[in-house]
Amino acid sequence: MNELQVDKELREKAKKAIVDVPMHFSAGIDQVLSSLRVHPVQKRSSVRKNKWLMSVACLLFGMFLLIGAGFVSPTMAHMLKNLPYVSTVFGFVGESGIKVADQQGLTQPLNHSVNDQGITVSLKEAYYDRLNLSIGFAITFPPSENGFQHIEKLSYEWAGRTITRTFTTEEAKKDYLIHWRHVEGNTYYGTFQPYYFEEMPEEWTLKLAFQKIGGVDGTWQFDIPLSRKPTDAVTKVTEPGVSGQSRGIIFSIKQIIRTPSATRIVFEVQGESESTEQEKLNQVDRLSDSIRVFDSNGVPLSSITDEKGKSRGGITGVNFFAKDFHPISAESDYMIIAVDKQLRFEIQLD
Repeated sequence: MNELQVDKELREKAKKAIVDVPMHFSAGIDQVLSSLRVHPVQKRSSVRKNKWLMSVACLLFGMFLLIGAGFVSPTMAHMLKNLPYVSTVFGFVGESGIKVADQQGLTQPLNHSVNDQGITVSLKEAYYDRLNLSIGFAITFPPSENGFQHIEKLSYEWAGRTITRTFTTEEAKKDYLIHWRHVEGNTYYGTFQPYYFEEMPEEWTLKLAFQKIGGVDGTWQFDIPLSRKPTDAVTKVTEPGVSGQSRGIIFSIKQIIRTPSATRIVFEVQGESESTEQEKLNQVDRLSDSIRVFDSNGVPLSSITDEKGKSRGGITGVNFFAKDFHPISAESDYMIIAVDKQLRFEIQLD
């Protein structure tokens, strides 16, 4: 929807809403106008003041009318809420943990734009902490009647190697690594959130290249400097060192990492020494699926899922594995970790 269309719809809604302005808006206008003190003065000055009062009244009436239209008209309220310029990319689309961090003002603004083959990719913002990375962007296509368009191929560098990912139409719609939403016309907002199981470096330059978009091959390449210093300042690490036993396996909670976007719990498991490596992996999988986490109010923390819809986590080293959950409430002073219905740990949080 362009600016002329928005203006036209606002005018139409305003005309229809004149008779429906709620009483408290009308009363508010009357109260404001009645509170304005007017002293008798010379005629010319009175004309000026009357014009000024009329301007103020019109402005106040217009503001209340627009707000009132939003209240009395669900269509108008929805339109005002979803205008692209009243929301950040992360606020408009993206994984819920990143949205929480965005609300805390912990995102990094970006201003990089590349046009190729008539398609413009604009990087808008980034979020970066020890556990998560997300890049918010906007893509504008040339006028087309092709319907749903999406990113089909991109690559990025990590640990000295290039990782290339391709996405089918169904994968793009199901938010596999890329959260994708139409904004208006030929413009889409999206976030790319690659998953690294290792902790992120404190400072790092991400090399990201979009290579095929909407069926068009091209080059949209970016170097993105990242720093986790702002998020490190509010990241907390707890090392409980508590253990228990279930199904013949000693189960220890080694570390809890709480960033603004996620909660990672690192576990250590020790089974019978004669178990094979595959048997240990199977034991870890079974125990991992049985883990439940709650905050101090008994509210469960949902698992963060990977691009295949599985709970995000895995083996971090010999006998260690980790699981990622959505962020725990800042008001929670402890968390409960339940394992296999037999173990229950209550961990105090700093």
